[in-house]
Amino acid sequence: MGSIRRKLLFTLIFTELLAGIVAAWASFYTAQSQFDQFLDSELKQMATALAKRGNIPPSSLTLVGSNPEHRILVQVYESGSNSLFLSAKTSPFPILEREGFSDIQYEGAAWRVFTTTAGSEIIEVGQPESVRVSLAASASLEILQPLLILLPLTAIIVWLIVGQGLAPLDRTARSVASRSPESLKPISTEGLPAELRGLVNAINSLMERLSASLESQRRFASDAAHELRTPLTAIKLQAQLAKRAKTPEALAKNLSRLDEGISRATHLIEQLLTIARLDPDSARRPFERVSIGELLSTVQHDLEPIAGEKSITITAAPSDLTIRGMKDALLMMVTNLTDNAIKYTQEGGRIELTALQDGSRILVRVSDNGPGIPEKDRARVFERFYRALGTHVSGNGLGLAIVQRIAEIHHGHIDVKDGLDGRGTTMEISFPSDS
Repeated sequence: MGSIRRKLLFTLIFTELLAGIVAAWASFYTAQSQFDQFLDSELKQMATALAKRGNIPPSSLTLVGSNPEHRILVQVYESGSNSLFLSAKTSPFPILEREGFSDIQYEGAAWRVFTTTAGSEIIEVGQPESVRVSLAASASLEILQPLLILLPLTAIIVWLIVGQGLAPLDRTARSVASRSPESLKPISTEGLPAELRGLVNAINSLMERLSASLESQRRFASDAAHELRTPLTAIKLQAQLAKRAKTPEALAKNLSRLDEGISRATHLIEQLLTIARLDPDSARRPFERVSIGELLSTVQHDLEPIAGEKSITITAAPSDLTIRGMKDALLMMVTNLTDNAIKYTQEGGRIELTALQDGSRILVRVSDNGPGIPEKDRARVFERFYRALGTHVSGNGLGLAIVQRIAEIHHGHIDVKDGLDGRGTTMEISFPSDS
């Protein structure tokens, strides 16, 4: 795409020239129409005066009142004596039988002729059409002279106005170009025209999202590096111990611990990748209608074998409620909450998965009768890598961070409340019913 400045200048100057051409044509057309009326009247008056001269021979008359530039030619034909009078030494007009005005070709040019009769005389007064065109052109040129002078001046003014109008755009471009790659501060909209202000606001909004995304990536890289250091160090130590093992039993023990360390590191990496996929532009993904009842039932069936190892009962209340969202992400959210409840609930405990309508909100709850979460820790359990002290449960502190991010993507909010039987924990996620 070419320059906006060049396009504006070309369009405005071309429009100005086109307007000048139209004005010139209109001026010429008006002038020619007026000259046609005036000169036709002159031809008619001269012919009428000749018709009223009486018995005076036309050769003895002196034609006055006609401008020589008008080049009027008079011809009188006497049919009785078959005589012909011409006011100039030239070839005669063709004898026209029709009275009034006629347009004829005479000596290779267009002529305007008025014909009248007086007795046996046929009087013709003619004038070249070129005279009229010349007079109209001269008059139009005099009228258009000021416009022709103003055209270059107007073009200069247009150039200056366009330059001044685009100056804020140039300043904004220079301001952006002079920034360092790390600078994502908003561009100032002070003094900008309304049209450019909208573009700059859109760019500022984009930079704000980009800044949040970059900050998220930096935080992710920092957290990942920090959290991966410990399990990788442990894996390295276990590998070294396995190399130094003296007996098959010691080797098997060290290899078993090495396998456990690799499993923990693999799980951590999977959680980190999940977080990374959820962070940038997740809200732009297409939503679909998701049945909450099917969601809770799927989680119940998937995790019943794991819960059964601790004799924990999982129940999912039937529900016909639906929300709009990403089915896989919502399934991961409820699965993480339920898996978390299984880890912290004592043997023989129970977990309930429920959903209900609360006004304009839909509430999804995962409740257990485990040890619960102290009030002081409830506000921090959703932070990445945070784990409450004294739980004696393995994990990396990413499960609830993933849950919170999925809730945010679906315009939801998660609260930590008391659980079943006056103890335990309830994770309640509130979604808008029209989400």
